[in-house]
Amino acid sequence: MTYSKEWEEIVGRFGRWIDFKNDYKTMDCEYMESVWWTFKQIYNKGLVYRGARIMPFSTACNTVLSNFEAGLNYKEQTKDPSVFITFPLVDEPGTSLMAWTTTPWTLPSNLACAVNPDFEYLKIKDEERDKVYIVAEVRLKDVLKQNKIKKHKVLEKLKGKDLIGKKYTPLFDYFAQWGAAPWNCFRVIEGKFVTKDAGTGVVHCAPAFGEEDYKACLA
Repeated sequence: MTYSKEWEEIVGRFGRWIDFKNDYKTMDCEYMESVWWTFKQIYNKGLVYRGARIMPFSTACNTVLSNFEAGLNYKEQTKDPSVFITFPLVDEPGTSLMAWTTTPWTLPSNLACAVNPDFEYLKIKDEERDKVYIVAEVRLKDVLKQNKIKKHKVLEKLKGKDLIGKKYTPLFDYFAQWGAAPWNCFRVIEGKFVTKDAGTGVVHCAPAFGEEDYKACLA
């Protein structure tokens, strides 16, 4: 509290109104005890549960960071390697979901693939390679160009919601046992965050790394 008066003066000069005579300070025992008391009431009503949260992590500091701290050194001009990957469907041999990611280092932790239930999807055949892929209709032109598919045939048109629940073979076997109940991983899930402006309309989800991925997989 050594410089509290100076603090009150400069905050006033900033044009910020604070009732300094009736304020609270987090270091006060009265404040701490009121927080503990409030939390206990919530706990006693059975409204507290243990969960998990995806947080930025600093390998240099060996600790988690707040979103604010992570954003302090955010760089717009970094180049991310991007790759297209395919996820073979279990019940449709020869047919694969095609996804695109700028974070290929998260692929060993893939647990699901997300599609937008409202998008139109196409099942196309790459006639030169004799492969069948599923991609969003709106992304077809870019997918063909970037994968150098010169000759293709549209086999089927379907809604994103019709893909939800389909099982696929995991890329790696690190978490293969999670394909069974109660986890039910390696399936197509709903993802309203899937957009039309990039990728294939199919998003690889690694819930241990992405906050959106985690929310979608948890749902």
